[in-house]
Amino acid sequence: MLLASYTGTRPGLQGLANRAIRFRLGGPYSHTELVFEPGDGVDALMPDGTCAAGPDGALWCGSSVAAEPVPVHSARRAGRTGGVRLKRVVLEPARWELLPLPGDAQRAARWFLEHQGALYDWQLVLGFVAWAIPQKASRWTCSEAVAAAAGFPDPERFDPCVLRAAAARFAPV
Repeated sequence: MLLASYTGTRPGLQGLANRAIRFRLGGPYSHTELVFEPGDGVDALMPDGTCAAGPDGALWCGSSVAAEPVPVHSARRAGRTGGVRLKRVVLEPARWELLPLPGDAQRAARWFLEHQGALYDWQLVLGFVAWAIPQKASRWTCSEAVAAAAGFPDPERFDPCVLRAAAARFAPV
C-alpha cells in the first residue's frame, strides 16, 4: 500500500479549496488517498477484480471526497455527491507524493468496501475554523478514512499533513 498526498492544485473552485486547506493546515498537502498496488493481495476485493494499473496507469485508491460523485460500483449512495469511495486515480508525480505504508492491505480494502458511500465529514472540516462545531463519528474526511483503514488509532485527529508526517515515521526505509 501507498499513502498518496496531494500537492497539486485543481482548476476552479476545487483549486481554491486546495489552496485554502494547505493555508489552514500550514503544509503542502490538501488531500490524501490510500493506494492499492499489484502485490498487495487485495485484487479480489477491488471492483474490477485487479490491482493492476488501468490503461491510463490509474491505480485503485480509497479515500473520502467532498465534491465528487460516489462511483456507481458503490453499494451505498452510488452517484451521490461526497463520501467514502474506491476509485481508480492517475497519480501524476507532479501532483502527488507517494510513501510506502506498512499495514494490512486486506483490512484496509475491507474497510473501504464496508464504508463506501458513508458521508463526507463537513462538520470536522468546519470545526477547523469554528471549534464549537462537533465532528460526526459516522462521517469521514479523506485523512480520517485513510487513517482508519490503515489502522491508525483516533483517525479523527489526522489531517492530510499530520497523517503524512505520522506515516513517514513508520515507512520502510
